[in-house]
Amino acid sequence: MHDLNPSARAAPGAAAVAALGGIVLLGNGLKAMISSSVLVSEPQFAAFLGIAVERVAVLLEAIVAGMVIALAGYPLLLRRYSARAIGIVACAFASAAFLAFALTERVHPDAATREFTVLVCFTLGAAALACLAPSAQALVALWPAADGRRTMTTLWTGAAPAGFLVAPQLVRILVPVLGLSGYFLAFSVLPFAMLLLLVAIGYALRDAEDAAPQASPLPVTLLLAFLACIVAFEVWSTLGSVTGYLAPWTLASLVALAAAGAWLARRAAALSSVETEAPASFWLLGALFVLEIPTTGFFEAAFLFQRGESAAFVADRSTLSAAAQIAGTVVAGALIHRKAAPEPVLLAAFAAVTVAGLASFAAYPWIAMPAYFLWTPAITGFGSGALTLVVCLAVVRDAQRVLLLAALPSIVIMVGTEFGLEALQFVFAAAQAAGASADAAFAGVFGAQLLFGFAVAIPLVAARRRQSTPGTVVPSAR
Repeated sequence: MHDLNPSARAAPGAAAVAALGGIVLLGNGLKAMISSSVLVSEPQFAAFLGIAVERVAVLLEAIVAGMVIALAGYPLLLRRYSARAIGIVACAFASAAFLAFALTERVHPDAATREFTVLVCFTLGAAALACLAPSAQALVALWPAADGRRTMTTLWTGAAPAGFLVAPQLVRILVPVLGLSGYFLAFSVLPFAMLLLLVAIGYALRDAEDAAPQASPLPVTLLLAFLACIVAFEVWSTLGSVTGYLAPWTLASLVALAAAGAWLARRAAALSSVETEAPASFWLLGALFVLEIPTTGFFEAAFLFQRGESAAFVADRSTLSAAAQIAGTVVAGALIHRKAAPEPVLLAAFAAVTVAGLASFAAYPWIAMPAYFLWTPAITGFGSGALTLVVCLAVVRDAQRVLLLAALPSIVIMVGTEFGLEALQFVFAAAQAAGASADAAFAGVFGAQLLFGFAVAIPLVAARRRQSTPGTVVPSAR
């Protein structure tokens, strides 16, 4: 294992900087754009794409599952191929998928054809877009200058909430003018543009790619066990949503999930006595995973819809939350650039802001103030955006020794979000099964969110304790 030794390479020119900036923004922004376009309420999704409402649950589950499984398999791809090569192929798949949907839409297909096209094209397209974020982050880790890595990581972190801000406006403005076919025809150009940027950046990063450290020091069996666990979880959650959690096939998938989890635990236990090159980063990634569980924003919006708030009000609330995430990212980046406070202090401060925001949700069932509903998510958004950036910067720094680390934030964020949705859905369903009213069930969810917020402190403290502990390389055996 060797460092990238950035000091031994000349700084790339302005054109390379601009190309990497475009890759970073598109890499993490496109997934957010497609998510905010399709991962909405089931009636909105059905109306947007002109498909039957009763088929939407399956389509949404397939899209999310495709994204999560693609990210779970990314470390296996990174063992064999470079991040840039994976990104180029993913861009080609994404562009082709949305182009195929746009061309099919041009011929005005019947309902069955439309539903099949949406299922195939959006699942493949979203899965391909999901792979762009870790590829972009891995390229950032290869950048020779530390200041450049900090700037690009800040752009990467802010690109996701920016995508959530931009996409609804594009849909509102372009779909009435271009139609659904024209909109996705235009959207398919964006992954193709990123493909061209990935090709163009190859010369500037050629030496860095040649000198890159081992991409994935973790054993193949551990990565396969992780992928199997994710696939089993997605099958269980999909069947549970569609057929019910007590249906025979759902229970069978739960058994498969337990078996995959046991395999993963056994493989992880075999490495428990072996330190890694970056022990603190793995704990920080654990904190990022826990952070994603209570900050999905789904149940707060569902509560407001249940109380009769308008869709426009909920959309404004989401816009403020996304803007606050961007602001938190910028503020955290500025503080780190100026070395205003040590990293542990920043982590603790932004975690506290996030917990304060989560605590504000607990009062929702007993407050009827629209202004309170409107502004409280901005607190959580600011804290979580800033905390995410500090974690990502630490991980990218350690990726100079273990390149796989650079791809893990994207995986952790997506898997954590999906796990959070399912975990909180279970809390809500359990409360209702116990006879609780809707408001009481939502109160239980908000309480669980706050507990998860406090739980972020556990891996943060562990990371702090491990920062000064040198490790050895995890063997890349079977």
